[in-house]
Amino acid sequence: MKYTTLTRAEMQVMSILWDSGRMCDVHDVVAKYNEPRPAYTTVATFLKILTTKGFVAFKKGDGKQYLYYPLISKAEYTARVMNDVKDSLFDGSASSLVSFFVEKEQLTREEIEDLIRLMRADVNNNQ
Repeated sequence: MKYTTLTRAEMQVMSILWDSGRMCDVHDVVAKYNEPRPAYTTVATFLKILTTKGFVAFKKGDGKQYLYYPLISKAEYTARVMNDVKDSLFDGSASSLVSFFVEKEQLTREEIEDLIRLMRADVNNNQ
């Protein structure tokens, strides 16, 4: 798969597919949207785009129905995007990325303590 990022609308469709945990037809995807729901044809177009981009595949269901499923997990996509952000905005520095969130995102004390615990656990696991 050629790596590319997703638009906000494509990400919404992918999130629905990831959260469903099963193959979905267009009607299933539309039903998962909050009101006002997009048109069937709009969602079908997004699924076609995601298929072309290599994020989604489909198989034939009953009659004219197509069942869509993700080819990439949410965790894998998230890792790719975060690595891209780290490389393009933070010169490849994970510490600069974390520093940004600590300084600019106003993390709570609990969130900072969670980060410290994660880092300590990672250091202990890699020794």
